[in-house]
Amino acid sequence: MKKISICIPVLNEEKNILNAYNEIVKVFNEKIKNYDYELIFTDNHSDDGTENILLDLSKKDKKVKYIRFRNNLDYDKSILEAYKHSTGDAAIVIDCDLQDPPDLFINFIKKWEEEYDVVYGIVKSRKENLLVNFLRKVFYLMMSLNAEFNYPLNAHDFRLVDRKVINGFKDNSNLFPYVRGMTFALATNPTGIEYDRENRKEGKSKLGIYNSFTYAINALLEETFFFTKIFRRISLILMSTGFFFSIINFFLGFKFLEFYKNLSIILMISIFVLLVIICEYVTRIYFQLKKTERNIYEKKINF
Repeated sequence: MKKISICIPVLNEEKNILNAYNEIVKVFNEKIKNYDYELIFTDNHSDDGTENILLDLSKKDKKVKYIRFRNNLDYDKSILEAYKHSTGDAAIVIDCDLQDPPDLFINFIKKWEEEYDVVYGIVKSRKENLLVNFLRKVFYLMMSLNAEFNYPLNAHDFRLVDRKVINGFKDNSNLFPYVRGMTFALATNPTGIEYDRENRKEGKSKLGIYNSFTYAINALLEETFFFTKIFRRISLILMSTGFFFSIINFFLGFKFLEFYKNLSIILMISIFVLLVIICEYVTRIYFQLKKTERNIYEKKINF
């Protein structure tokens, strides 16, 4: 019997855990009876009742596996650890708030049985404001602009990933992983399924505007092809523009000095932003090279 690993990252989700557990188990018991399963909860050091609930669940049901980290490793690192500890023939990531429907597991598995190695959910509609949706589309267009592969619009971490792809994560020790990018980089035959995303029923989203922004920055920095190509081109454009207008002003007796002054301000701001990006990138390289072995786990239950 084939086995599906359900990976559920959590952070202060005491109001959603039991509902998520019951709904997912119900889907397997009633609609996917011919598959074995395991539920892997990865806890980013929650400070509410999440830990106690999951400890109790893991005692009652040995299919529930619980990893509690010593501190908050952030969303993507939590997902990556769940993949690494999974034992299924395929793994599905789903958020604990169940904005993504567990019933879609059935469609994911059907496509997987048709030899697709990554089956991802495409959000046809979501109950968010227009600005957020617009910025999300712009982000994925930017990501796809210079990458070796196209990132599908409105697709996030709700997806099924085949064991062959998961094995590619095993030796990954990146301190700042972008799992969506890694998944598409390793996939050979991905496909998407459209669905409608619901609002959270309980609790508040841990993402927010700031975390969404830092998530996007991390994704851009971690996608090497995007960063290197775009950075080179922007740098070349800025330097060429500055040099071009300097030559024009020199030969025209600095008649456009006021215009050049305003342009210089814009160029200086742009260069400053690029320098900040360079510092962030170099810092990441430093920490990645400097990293030492450490225990990131506070608890591991049922492994």
